[in-house]
Amino acid sequence: MNEMYVEKRVEDIKNVLKKDLGFYELVFQKEVAEDLYYTAYDSKGIEDRVRVKPQLGTVYIWLQGKWRPVKGYKIK
Repeated sequence: MNEMYVEKRVEDIKNVLKKDLGFYELVFQKEVAEDLYYTAYDSKGIEDRVRVKPQLGTVYIWLQGKWRPVKGYKIK
């Protein structure tokens, strides 16, 4: 995959998540099997882990030791 495309996709998704889910900051961590992993922070500095499956538009939050989907939310 084109490196510039990957960087743009990572940035675009980061911006959408910040706007739609209200995160103060997201930091891209890695890509594994087309899933994108971010560390997310709210305005108080509380840290969350976020996993995105861009091909499906699904977003997951690490909660109570497992990945849980953000219900009713899909990235376009």
